[in-house]
Amino acid sequence: MRKDYPELCKAALLYESLLPLLRDADLPVTPVLLTREQAMRKLQSGLPLLYDVQLGVDLMAASGLMIRLARVFEEAGVGEGSSFSARSIRLSVEKERLDVGALLAQAVSEKRGAMTSTALGLDLDSGLLWALTEYVLRPAFREWRRQLTPLAEDILWNRGECFVCGASAILAELRDNNLVRFLRCGRCGADWQFSRLQCPYCGNEDHRTLAYLHTEGECEKYRVEVCEKCKGYIKVITTFSPTPPELLQVEDLATLRFDFIAQGRGYSRKTVIPAG
Repeated sequence: MRKDYPELCKAALLYESLLPLLRDADLPVTPVLLTREQAMRKLQSGLPLLYDVQLGVDLMAASGLMIRLARVFEEAGVGEGSSFSARSIRLSVEKERLDVGALLAQAVSEKRGAMTSTALGLDLDSGLLWALTEYVLRPAFREWRRQLTPLAEDILWNRGECFVCGASAILAELRDNNLVRFLRCGRCGADWQFSRLQCPYCGNEDHRTLAYLHTEGECEKYRVEVCEKCKGYIKVITTFSPTPPELLQVEDLATLRFDFIAQGRGYSRKTVIPAG
């Protein structure tokens, strides 16, 4: 990536330190106890498996992981002032000025406004604080995905949000010789089959208002699928096997040029609002 896209060099170096740390993180979680029947009822109702479930993680381990992640951002200095912002967050966690448990709860329930208020009260960068908290949760969500995925086997889920955690898909994959379409969750790494001719955001199935964008010579590997009805887009990669969960963000970064193409034409990366 650094060779092909020099403008992404700093971000690539950040990921080189960040992703192995997340992959190897030891973050004990409380098991989610669902039966096959309970899982089936949830999914058939359009609810992700973790909806309305009390989630638990080891807060000491989570605080330690946030400190290590903040130090990575501190040393990388990707954006202007990012080193100072990351250092401020790290010190706030180390000195217990930040309630990490409350931050995790806010991130799980998508209460970004509450976290912003917390950040402003401590003169911290709210965007970076949100990102770090989301990163801390990644190993936990991936463990819950490993626990719960077997319960969802053979149950139809044709929605744009993840059947495990409810997050919007980060990208789509066309797999195998038949180019079967799968959506991928960037939060927990889950994948699920999804109709080829359907918008994952609004459900539009009218082929006349569905299209794709691509760059010369890359159509077979990368493209962007767009919907004229809701003006949403999703990036698509062609692959024979699923992208490892820890590398989904690398693919997202490596295809950043397609975000520029889609957004330059008036499309946006939508957020699916889960049912319920």
